[in-house]
Amino acid sequence: MVISLKNIQNITAYVRKPAESILSTKKISKPIIPETIKYAGEKAQQNLPIAFRIHNNALKSLYPQELARWKDAVTDLKDFSFQGLPSTKHLSKDELETLFNFIKKEFDIEPFILVSQGGRPAMVTRTSPILSKLKSQNFDTMTRSLWAHNDNTFIFNKKATLKNIEKNKKFYIQRLNLAKDTSNEEIYKLLTAEQSPLKNEKESCDLIGILFGFPRKNSMIYKLETDAGLNYMAREDVSTFKQTLLKHLHSPNCVYSKFDDSFKKELEEAIKSITKVGHSKDSNLPLGYTFTNYFSETPEIVRINQKIRDTLAGLEKINKANKKAKEEEFIKSLDEFCDPRKELLEFFESLQNKVLKDAQINKKTSLIDTTI
Repeated sequence: MVISLKNIQNITAYVRKPAESILSTKKISKPIIPETIKYAGEKAQQNLPIAFRIHNNALKSLYPQELARWKDAVTDLKDFSFQGLPSTKHLSKDELETLFNFIKKEFDIEPFILVSQGGRPAMVTRTSPILSKLKSQNFDTMTRSLWAHNDNTFIFNKKATLKNIEKNKKFYIQRLNLAKDTSNEEIYKLLTAEQSPLKNEKESCDLIGILFGFPRKNSMIYKLETDAGLNYMAREDVSTFKQTLLKHLHSPNCVYSKFDDSFKKELEEAIKSITKVGHSKDSNLPLGYTFTNYFSETPEIVRINQKIRDTLAGLEKINKANKKAKEEEFIKSLDEFCDPRKELLEFFESLQNKVLKDAQINKKTSLIDTTI
């Protein structure tokens, strides 16, 4: 049995509301927060159906069976050099091979697949002339220079990026100091323009994180950490680390200083809930989703996992189509090679040629006889 994302959202929304007791004699004035519920230990969880197992106060990540399927699907697509992906349909065979070899060299195969399929809005990789070939009706590219001889190229899935902007519109408008009536398309053009704010990595790391589909608050906390001048060593003393983040959040120099109080309150609570700083690889997420994990954003991880599952289903369809096309091509070549009708025609032609040749030889022989 599989629990859908919609069911999880409905359950969470229901549990968070103030409820009445079973006997309906006394109202509960304080909402129940799912994250505070203590779940069964890891050993006890092994006796539960896999769909209900909960780990580290959050929904479990992709199951081992799904990760195995993901790995197999990526391997199959690599064998076809990205053939059939929406972003590469207009490329020639040589261009496809060049793109595949470049992406493989940069270890960006999984992010590229996710962006191409709409599993995440955007990604960044090293620069290559072949990437400009991706620019089309549904995909955009933008190059930035970080320092000498180290340029990066952003690859945008237009449809997925516009959805991301719509979902986080209030944040983008406040963060970029835009008018409230700015459209999604205008924000998209700003992010992909020649003077895009994304070109300054340090100034826009929160924008980049959210644009790439990473958990929202984790992306903002990473921005606070960067602006406060903290490095990864500071994370070891969690208490001091959190105090520094909170101090910067409420300082006039913070990029969120003009955001509303409810936004700051939510981010403050998120910072206070940090117990250790981890990494997305600890969540068994594919390499396509790599982010610094300060605290558990369960709904966001559920969203990411669902996107990966959707991408996996799409990949398996592409691989199936690629395999079918390859088999049909092989059978066609086999038919051409072993076509009995073709062989029969060739046999008749050879006989005809032999008869004509014999006739010519006989004619020459009779002429010789007459002369003698």
